[in-house]
Amino acid sequence: MSDSSKRMGNPSDIEHLAKLLDGRGNLRDRLDEAFTRATNLGVRDKLSSLKPMMHWTDDTAIDLRRRAAILRAEDGDPRAAALYAGFKPEDVKGATLPPEAMLIANASVAGGDKFDAAWLKRKPGETYQDWLQRIPGDAVAKISGNENLGEVVGDYINITALASTVPGAFKMAASGTMHLIKYFKNGTFLKAPGTTLAQILKGRAPSYIPARIARLGAGIGARTPSSILSALGGSDSLAQIHGGKLWAWEANILKVGKNVGAASRVAGASRFGAFASGAGAALRTAGWWRAAGIGGSIVATGVGAFDVWQEGNPVDAFKRDKAGYVAKVSGVAFNASLTAAMIAPNPVTIGAAVVTGAVYGVATIVDNWDTVKKFPGKVADAGAWAGKKIGEGAGKLADGAKSFGKAIGGLFG
Repeated sequence: MSDSSKRMGNPSDIEHLAKLLDGRGNLRDRLDEAFTRATNLGVRDKLSSLKPMMHWTDDTAIDLRRRAAILRAEDGDPRAAALYAGFKPEDVKGATLPPEAMLIANASVAGGDKFDAAWLKRKPGETYQDWLQRIPGDAVAKISGNENLGEVVGDYINITALASTVPGAFKMAASGTMHLIKYFKNGTFLKAPGTTLAQILKGRAPSYIPARIARLGAGIGARTPSSILSALGGSDSLAQIHGGKLWAWEANILKVGKNVGAASRVAGASRFGAFASGAGAALRTAGWWRAAGIGGSIVATGVGAFDVWQEGNPVDAFKRDKAGYVAKVSGVAFNASLTAAMIAPNPVTIGAAVVTGAVYGVATIVDNWDTVKKFPGKVADAGAWAGKKIGEGAGKLADGAKSFGKAIGGLFG
C-alpha cells in the first residue's frame, strides 16, 4: 500500500470491514455455526472446502485492523499501537494508555515499512493488560539496542505490581482470619475491610494498631465535626436504626438500603423514590471511604474478569501458563469476594476473601518467582552496559576536544 493510498483511507471504514469478517454474528460466527450444525448432522466433511475461510477471516481481519492502525497513528490516535497489535477497538475502549510507551509504539506504527513494528504484535494468549506491561520494556530494548535493559524495565514493572498487590492480599487473609477467630470465639461483630481509618478516628481502633497512633487518631476524630466524620466514615445512627449494628463498619449496607426503601414505600413513596431513599441511606451508612473502596474493587473485578476472558479457552490458557492463569483467576475471585465483604461483612464473605486472598498471593509470587530471582543479575548487567556506554561517550568527547584543540592551535600557530 503506497503512502498516498494510506492517507486516502478511512480507518473507521477499514475497521468496520474487519468487524464484518470476525465481529459477533458476522462471517466467522456464521462459519462456526455452519460447521457446528454440519457436525450435528454428520455431514461436516461436506464443508471441508470452506475450512480455509475460517483462518482467512481471522488473518484478514487482523491485517485490516493493522492497516487502519497505521492511518490512526499518522493522525496521532493514542490507540493506534494497541489496534496494530491485534486488539479490537472495543478491547481498548475507555482504557488508560501509558503515554511514554504509546509515543514510542505509535512512532513505530506510523513509520510503516521504515521501522520494524513486529515487537508490538500481540502474542498468543496475551491479554491487553499483559501487552501493556510488556510494551514499556520492549520499547526501551528497541531504543537502546540492549535486550537486557528492556527486560530490566519490564521486570521492574512486574515486581512493582507484585509489591502493590500481594501484601494487600496477604493482609486481608491474615486480618480476616483473626476477625473470624474472634467472631466464632467471642461473638464479636465482623467489620468491613477498608474501614480501619474510620475506626481509629471514632476511637475504636483495632487491637493491632499501636496505642500512640490510636490515641492520636481518636484525638483528631474528636476535633472533627460529627457531620464530616459521618460523611467520610459512615453514619452510625443509620447502621443502628436500619442495620441492627452499633457501628457503620459492621453494617450490611444492602440491608440498610432495603429497609429504608421498604419504609419509604409504606410511607407512600413511588418505586423510584423508595429506591433513591434506600440507595442514599446505603451510601451514607457506608461513608465516602468505604464507598470509594467498593467502587475501586468493582472496577478491579471487571478489569480482571475481562483479562481472563481475553485468555480464551480456560484449558488452553492453563496449559500455556499454569501459575499465571491461576493468579489471574484467583485475582478476580479475590476482588469479587473483597467487594462482597465490604458491602456485607459476614462469615461467608470474609471467609471467601481470606481464602481467595491467600491463593491469589501465593499464585502471584509463584508466577513471578523467576523474575524476582533473576532481577538483581539483570540490573548488574544493565549497570555494566550503561557504564561502558558512558565511558565510550566520555572517550569520544575527549577525542573531540583534542581535535578541536589541534584545529585551534593550527589557526594561531
